[in-house]
Amino acid sequence: MATLTDKVAIITGGAGGIGKVTAERFLKEGAKVVIVDLVQDALDTVKSELSSHGEIVAIQADVSNEADVEKYVKATVDQFGKIDIFFNNAGIEGKVAPIMEQEVQDFDKVIAVNVRGVFLGLKHVLKVLVNQG
Repeated sequence: MATLTDKVAIITGGAGGIGKVTAERFLKEGAKVVIVDLVQDALDTVKSELSSHGEIVAIQADVSNEADVEKYVKATVDQFGKIDIFFNNAGIEGKVAPIMEQEVQDFDKVIAVNVRGVFLGLKHVLKVLVNQG
């Protein structure tokens, strides 16, 4: 029995790794899934691979950019009328090197995606969830 029938899920970082396999599982459990990622080609590939399992939408967005976050949240609500699940999964590890060799802009990029991206996703998805009751 599908446990997520009629649920709508957003998955950031949905074009690979944990996000992709989560999208597949959610689709198999009956959810409608919106995958969000930075690279359109990767999104298109995953959407094509997973579309036989259920309804999937792919949205290109930078999770650290507030306008992009607003875009994927609005697109989800416009398409499906609600949000039930938010898997705030996008993340990067950044450059692997001793700290003395790190550049500030590389560090800032990691913080932008891994901290700001989580904050922005929650900020805008929670507005929808609160309004849904």
